[in-house]
This record gives sequence, C-alpha cells and structure tokens, in this order.
Amino acid sequence: MATCTRINVKKKKQQLLEPIDNLTPELLQEIFLRLPVKSLIQLKCVSKQWHSLISDSNFAKFHYDATIANNNNSKLMYLSGDCSKAYCVKIGASSIHHDYAVRLQATYKHDKLRIIGSSRGFILLQNDVPEPVLALWNPAMGSHRTVPYPDNFWNVNFYCPDHFCGGVVYEKFNDDYLVVLGSVKANEHQKLRPQWKFFSVRTNSWKEIEGGDRFVPSYPLHRQQGLLYNEAIHWLAIDIGSGKCKARSLVIVAFDTVTKTLSMIPLPYPQHTHEWKLSLLGGRGYFGIFMMNKIIPEIWVMKEYKVESSWTKLNIVLPCMNFNPLCFTESDEVVGRKDKKQIVKFRGKRVFGKCGLISCDKDPIVVMFTESLLSLPVSSL
Repeated sequence: MATCTRINVKKKKQQLLEPIDNLTPELLQEIFLRLPVKSLIQLKCVSKQWHSLISDSNFAKFHYDATIANNNNSKLMYLSGDCSKAYCVKIGASSIHHDYAVRLQATYKHDKLRIIGSSRGFILLQNDVPEPVLALWNPAMGSHRTVPYPDNFWNVNFYCPDHFCGGVVYEKFNDDYLVVLGSVKANEHQKLRPQWKFFSVRTNSWKEIEGGDRFVPSYPLHRQQGLLYNEAIHWLAIDIGSGKCKARSLVIVAFDTVTKTLSMIPLPYPQHTHEWKLSLLGGRGYFGIFMMNKIIPEIWVMKEYKVESSWTKLNIVLPCMNFNPLCFTESDEVVGRKDKKQIVKFRGKRVFGKCGLISCDKDPIVVMFTESLLSLPVSSL
C-alpha cells in the first residue's frame, strides 16, 4: 500500500510539472527573474534543467539587475548580540518585519564581530581580536571568502578604533569587488597619518589609495557605514589638507571605483564632530546626510551629485530625538533605528511600521542589504 502511495505521489508530481517542463528556457528565465532569491534556491531542487539555469552566473547577474530595477531590494541586516546569527529585516509597503535568520560560520563567530559593509548581496565582516579578520559573505548562498589584511595595517603600539572605516563596492568594468579600509597610523616620529587601501578580489592584492593621506576617518565604526552611490563608496572624514594647508574640516570622502582615488564632498554647511550627530543615508536613488545637534535634527539630500549648491533640506519631522535614519524607501518613507532597540518606518509624523531587534544587548550595526545569487570572481593570480 505504501509503495502504491509513493508511486501515485510521484506520478501526480510529474503531471503537475509537465506543463512547466514544456516551457522554453527563455520563458523559464523570464519567470525566474521575477522570483525572490529564497524561492529560486528551493526551485534548484526541482530538476536538472532548473538547477542549471538558476546556477548560471549570467542568470545571477540578470536577476540582481532585475531586482534593483523593480525596487525589490528593501531589506536590512544586522547581527545578533552573540554574533551567532544574522537577521534579515524586510521593509514592506505597509509593514516592517523580520524575514529570516542565517547562522554564521563557526570560523567567523566572535562577540567582537561586526558588519562594516554590504554590496550586491555580500556582507563584509570584520573582527580585530584575537587577530584581524575580514570576510566577504553571501548569506543567501552560504558562500564566504576570507580577505587577508594588508601588511602592517595595524600598529600594535597605537590602536584607534575611533578613526577607522571600511566597506565593499562593486567595480563594474573589471567585474570585481573592492574592499576599502581607512585608518590612522603613527609613523616613526609618533605623528598620526591617515592610510587608505583597497583590496581587489580578482587580483587578490592590496593597493594604496591615492590622496588617502589627506582624510582621517572621523567616526567610530559603529556610528557610520559606507554609503554606496554613483559607483562610489562614501564616509564622513576630517580633511586635514595637504602641504601647508591644514583645513581640518568635516567632509564626505568618496572612493571612486573608476579612478581608484579619494575625493571630497563638502557638507551643506560647516560642522564640528563633537557638536553634531551625523550619518549618511541612501536608498531610492538618494544621496543624503542626517545631521542633529542637541536640539535640531535635519536631513539633507544632494539633488545633483558632487554639486555643492544642490544640497536641499527635506521637510521631515523625525519621530523622536533617539532616532537614527538608515535609508529611504520607494514610498518616500524614512527607516531608522529608534532607541537602539527598534527599527521604525515613518513618513511625516506617522509611523507605518516598527520591528524590535532580536537578541541585541548592544548597539547593533544595521546595513542596507540586497539578496543575490551572485558569486565572487575567481582570483586571476
């Protein structure tokens, strides 16, 4: 009887799949491009044809581009307090809620582990104890790769986490991923100098960034994330000038993937790091900055990239003083952290959804995240 039941189930499954199996690969691809990553991973088990199509590297690129084009990328990610899991938060049209959780590889699990960047479905993880570790991880695919630290990047006699930034950005021309680090280091005269380097996944090598000796990362890592915009990655930094010029002003510094150099973007008006709470925010094609002193919170967006006069202040009323904006949504809503324990979405004075952070007994780093089927390029060396 049991054998007959198994045969009937198998026959029924075949009958259900027959109309789909008759579809051309081109039509199947069009259907699959509209499905989320999570569903596609499950569908790889249906047949060899589906597995082959979904596993194809070109399909992975088409799917990611379609996801971005259709604005299906409104997600955030953060680590649990013990860094054993990563939680994905979905920002829906009328709600905000946890989508799923992913366990981290035991190799990287440590209570000092943190997220320092995100690009095209890859999360950049960093830990500096017991020894420096960098890793690129695709939570959806479960793939990961360790990135070696640059030689002599850390000065054991001078460690300053208040002046450190990092991130990962995609370089389209070479189909490469670049890991960028900025810090300060004491020279032989015990004078501090900025140092900026980038790592190419394709060449498996580090290089010095031109112009890096001018910009000092200005914020502790947990207070700022690199903002991806216009094929560049951005942070807040202090411009110490060059040569005899010692400007020492707070600016936005941009690493351009085409020129491999750093450039600066002035803030809407001069700020001092000790007087204002500042953070960059993006999403929905915006390039913006959140600025707040003890009384006045403001959000500015740059209407024309790198044109200082195009800074425009948004008419937005923040829900409370303990609110740190993270990103914009397609509905012109603002998403951010409230009291370090919640993620809240609002427009005007109205809250459209909120979600409590799970297993967080410390200030969590929350980054924008887009799921993908993408794989890292193979090193050419």
